Amino acid sequence: MTRVTREFKFRQAEFNVLRSLVYERTGINLRENKEQMVYTRLARRIRALNLKDFASYLKFLESTEGREEVSDFVNAMTTNLTRFFREDHHFQHLRHEVLKARVEGNRAGVFDRNLRIWSAGCSKGMEPYSIAMTVKASLPQGAGWFTRILATDIDTNMLAVGRKGRYRETDCEGIPLPLEKRFVRYENGEALMSQELKDMIHFKYLNLMEEWPIKAKFDAIFCRNVMIYFDHETQQRLISRFVEHLDDHGILYVGHAESLVAQHPDLVSVGRSSFRIKTNLKVNA
Repeated sequence: MTRVTREFKFRQAEFNVLRSLVYERTGINLRENKEQMVYTRLARRIRALNLKDFASYLKFLESTEGREEVSDFVNAMTTNLTRFFREDHHFQHLRHEVLKARVEGNRAGVFDRNLRIWSAGCSKGMEPYSIAMTVKASLPQGAGWFTRILATDIDTNMLAVGRKGRYRETDCEGIPLPLEKRFVRYENGEALMSQELKDMIHFKYLNLMEEWPIKAKFDAIFCRNVMIYFDHETQQRLISRFVEHLDDHGILYVGHAESLVAQHPDLVSVGRSSFRIKTNLKVNA
């Protein structure tokens, strides 16, 4: 461990215990080189609680009085790098391969106009709002389509931001101009998402390592740049659980660095880091 002058004493043994707690609570596998990150993020919590060092913080986490702190601990340890329309090719695929296919299927006599999409690890909500804009811009208006977007995350602070739908003006630079004009309103230096987008999205706390109170099958699941923090076994288990929640023709979108998904026996690639269940592929003669 790097020896530097610090406000709070932070020993290797305490770092190891915290790494174990993070893995137990979130599935995130922190490497040795994350020691400074852990110190920086948790030092804020130690100051807020008026504790003297990391040993005191660990005792507090284990105490009855510290039960509510577990949520703040998890929030501090999770990474929330996100932006609107990040990895835009996924939204293009959603629009042209998923939504367009559903519209054409309805014209052919299949009248299921319910869409279910899951943004797993949604952070502060930019991904589900990007999904909602894509859906609104892709489906015919007044045709009776009903879309429900489930947006889940382990960080309760980020979920609160998503529910409010308020962002900095600079956060909206990635939104295509036609969609920005249609769905974003600016007020007092803030960017406000429209109410019609908010009505589509249900923000909910969910720890991917725990039980999922979810019975629905989804037309698309976005879980991007989340699994890169997990070990191999956890990734495989999580992918299998996502497969169980995909509709017959549903798509799983993952991050570029999460290539392990391509090795899953039940999935086949249908685009850049986009996958469909193998057994439901149409075989061309």
